[in-house]
Amino acid sequence: MSRVGAATAILALVGVAIVPPLAAQVCAGLPSLRERPLRLTATAAHYTYATALGLSLTGGRTIYGTLGFGRTRDPELDASTYPISAEIGADIAIGDGLFLCPVVSAAVSLGPYDFELSQYDFRYVDRGAGLGLAGVAVSGRWINVIVAGSVRAARVTGTYWPTGSKAATSSGWSQAGDYWLAGFSVGVEMGQTLTIRPGITWPFRVTYPEGAWFASPFGRKPDEVSLGIAVSIGLGRRGRATR
Repeated sequence: MSRVGAATAILALVGVAIVPPLAAQVCAGLPSLRERPLRLTATAAHYTYATALGLSLTGGRTIYGTLGFGRTRDPELDASTYPISAEIGADIAIGDGLFLCPVVSAAVSLGPYDFELSQYDFRYVDRGAGLGLAGVAVSGRWINVIVAGSVRAARVTGTYWPTGSKAATSSGWSQAGDYWLAGFSVGVEMGQTLTIRPGITWPFRVTYPEGAWFASPFGRKPDEVSLGIAVSIGLGRRGRATR
């Protein structure tokens, strides 16, 4: 495989790991941390050629931090990537049941290593910033419904090198790409503890060719609308707070 062809295949694969939208807790369709200071969330997203799974722990209140780990798997290529991410954001109340959510994040992915289409190993660094808006559509004693939307801008730098050598060697090289990602979700919180949140994401303003490799799995469908779901559990309790 040529150097350019290998870069395309590798960067395209890793793109699936960074597709989930960048959004604060409420603006991701999850309850705020005003009542429960910790939140454990499992996510899954389906794409045409791959599946992404993730697990994250969030702590804070109006301002929060999140640490996450994930795995993106493409069975056709027998290849996987493992992103490790960190996020800092805020849920800012701007009205009765309305929130504005600025957020910044960074992620580093491990892999893929030594997969079928290439003799290269790969890693990437993703840096992004976004803004979300959310509203509590239904507020009850046992069930709350949160409707949320977000948009993010991301810059991704990928580094790859021949299998068996080190990334720092002169034989390695890097490429970068930009894209924007929008998301919409509806979260249903039950018993002030468990939240189930389906959602969709779609990329836009993709920079070709590099951005397309990151905006969707394998770059095969840069405008693909993807479906995902999150299951989240609130941990701890501060006492009842006014939403």
